[in-house]
Amino acid sequence: MTFPIDSYSSFGEDRLILKFLSKLPVGFYVDVGAHAPIDYSNTYALYQRGWRGIAIDPDPDSISAFQATRPEDTALQVAIGSKPGKVRLHLFSDRSMNTVDPDLYKKTLANPRKRHLGDIDVERKTLADVLGEHVPAGRTVDFMNVDCEGVDLDVLRSNDWARFHPKLLAVEDLDLDLERVVESKIFRYLRPLGYRLVSHLHYTSLYRLS
Repeated sequence: MTFPIDSYSSFGEDRLILKFLSKLPVGFYVDVGAHAPIDYSNTYALYQRGWRGIAIDPDPDSISAFQATRPEDTALQVAIGSKPGKVRLHLFSDRSMNTVDPDLYKKTLANPRKRHLGDIDVERKTLADVLGEHVPAGRTVDFMNVDCEGVDLDVLRSNDWARFHPKLLAVEDLDLDLERVVESKIFRYLRPLGYRLVSHLHYTSLYRLS
């Protein structure tokens, strides 16, 4: 599967993201579980168009790459979740599979194609605290991407939705079944917050404010 040269996402998600945000020439994003500054990124196409924002990832190598490649973003090495404190990050040869989720760690460990590199302890903070500290005063979060390998719902629950309520939200949902969408815990969490599911590409669900 191939996409135009200006698509950097795993499955062309950024093409739809650009379409949904077409009325905003520039804006501000938050990328939680950012992983890589260019390849497989849902925010690099926005960065190229003048958008800026915050990239968050617990992997120090990912943050170093962001600092080198996207210096106008704020890059933060921290895990996100509802319970602040130290948490163990499991590292794999495929760094996109790094996780703090014990169940996903065991599942990935059993895959012979995913080599376990070791573990590091990282700081975990709530999304509300991180955004409260780093979103500039008066700035609106226009787009949020959440891709956190098994803990995406916990990341969402740690946000302050009264303060940070993006117009468009991309979330990895490993459990969403298109024939039984209402069974998705992420879908059920976001609907009362005013979000409508508008697309699903492989594992990524796109939600817009109703």
